[in-house]
Amino acid sequence: MEFRKGFLASLCIIVTLVLLAACSGKGAAPVDAPPPAKQQPPETAEVSETPETQAPAEQAKEPVTIQFWHIYSDGAMKTTMEKLVKEFEAKHPHITVKHLGLSFWDYWTKLTTAVAGGSGPDLSLNEIGNVGARAKSGTLVNLDPYIARDGFDTSALFPVLVEQSKYEGSFYNMPFETDVRLLYYNKAAFREAGLDPEKPPTTWEELAAYGEKLTTLNGEMIDRIGFSPALGNFYLWTLAWTNGGDFWDDSLQPTFNTPENLEALRWMADVQAKYGNKAFTAFKSQTGSLGYNPFIAGKVAMIVDNNTLYGDILRNNPDLEFGVAPIPARKSPASWSAGFSLEIIDNKDEARADAAWELMKYLLDKDVQIEMHQVSRGLYSNIAAVSDPQFMNDPVWKTIVGIMEHTRFREYVEGSPAWANHIQPQVEAVLLGEMTPEDALKKAQELVETELKNYAASQ
Repeated sequence: MEFRKGFLASLCIIVTLVLLAACSGKGAAPVDAPPPAKQQPPETAEVSETPETQAPAEQAKEPVTIQFWHIYSDGAMKTTMEKLVKEFEAKHPHITVKHLGLSFWDYWTKLTTAVAGGSGPDLSLNEIGNVGARAKSGTLVNLDPYIARDGFDTSALFPVLVEQSKYEGSFYNMPFETDVRLLYYNKAAFREAGLDPEKPPTTWEELAAYGEKLTTLNGEMIDRIGFSPALGNFYLWTLAWTNGGDFWDDSLQPTFNTPENLEALRWMADVQAKYGNKAFTAFKSQTGSLGYNPFIAGKVAMIVDNNTLYGDILRNNPDLEFGVAPIPARKSPASWSAGFSLEIIDNKDEARADAAWELMKYLLDKDVQIEMHQVSRGLYSNIAAVSDPQFMNDPVWKTIVGIMEHTRFREYVEGSPAWANHIQPQVEAVLLGEMTPEDALKKAQELVETELKNYAASQ
C-alpha cells in the first residue's frame, strides 16, 4: 500500500538522493546591511540627491548580474517573487537579478546538473536539512565572513532552523521557509461523537480512544475514519520522538530498534489494525478521487499533517469547522520539520557572491517575509515576520508558530543521508500486517549499518 507523503517530506528524499549523486563526483528581523557611511559635507553645504554627489563607496560599485533559481514557477508566488526582485534591484541599482522559477519536480535535477557542470546560479533555493553534503563538496560559499562583516543577526531567525545551516561550525546557507506537523481535528465530528470540540487529544491513549469514537461505518465499509497513522504526514520518527525515542546516538551510531521506538511502532500497528486492510484499502480508493485531503471533505476526523493543509482547507472548504493542536505525546512534545534554505553557489566570482549575499539578506527581511506570507501562508524563517500581530490573531496560525519551539529535523548523517528510506518501507509493511514491529526495526537497523560500513570502506 502506498501512503501519502507531504510535499516537503518528498523533498527530503528527492533532494538527498539527487544531490548525493552530484556530490559523489563530489528577536529583531535581519535587514539589508546599511550602505557605507557617506562623506559628510560641511554643514553649510547643500547636497542634492544625484549620482554625482553620492558617496565615493556608492559610486565605486561596478554593475553586476546574478542568477537566482527558485521553485516559484507559477501562480501568486511567481508574481510576488517578480515584484520583490524588482524592488530589490531598485534598492541596489548596480545589481541585476535574472531569476528563474522552475517546477518543483524538475528543479532539483536541473540545479544539481547545472552546479556539477559549473553553470549553476549564484543564489539558489535548496533543502535545509542536508547542507553538509554540499558544503563538504566545496559547492557553497562560507557565509561566516559576510555575517561578521555586516553584523547579520542570525537570532532573528528560528534557532532550530539556524542550526541546520551549519557544517563543521560554519554557516553555509540561511533558512528561508519551513513547516511543522500538527494534529487537525474536525470539531463538528467531535460534537457528534460526544467529545468536547475544544479539548483535542493530548496523549497517545486519548488519540486512539477518540479515533474509535469518531469512526463511523456504513455496513462493513468505513464512512469516516477517526484517526489513521497511515494517512496524512505522520511518520514513526515523529511519534517516537514524543516517546523520548531517537534513531541516532550522540556519535551518530544508529539506534533504530530501541524500546521507545518499538513502543511507538507497536502503537501505530495496533491503531491501524482496527480498520482491517480490506476496508481501509476501499476507503482510500473512494477518497482518492476527491482531489484533496480527505480531512477537508470530512471523511477523516483527525489527521496529522503539515501546516500547508491549513491553506488547502481555506481554498477547498473554508466553512469546515476544525481545530489544530500539537501532536499527542507520551513523554514530551515533538514535531518534525523540513523546508528550504537560501545558499550561495561558489562560482569563483567575488562580486557575484557579494551581490547574492545582498539578495539573500533582502529575502530574509521581516517586511519581505511578511509580504510573502500574506500571499502563500508559508512558515518563513524570520520570527518577527511570521509572529506579526496581524497573523497571530489567528488561533490556528498561533498554534503553528508555537510548535516551532519543540520541532526538530531528522539528523544529517554523512554515511546515510537518506536513512529514513530504510525505515519507512518497513513501517508500511507493519501497518499492512506483513511484518512485526520487532522485525521491521531490526531490518531497518541492519540496512543502515550495512550502508554505513560501505560508506566507511569507500573513504
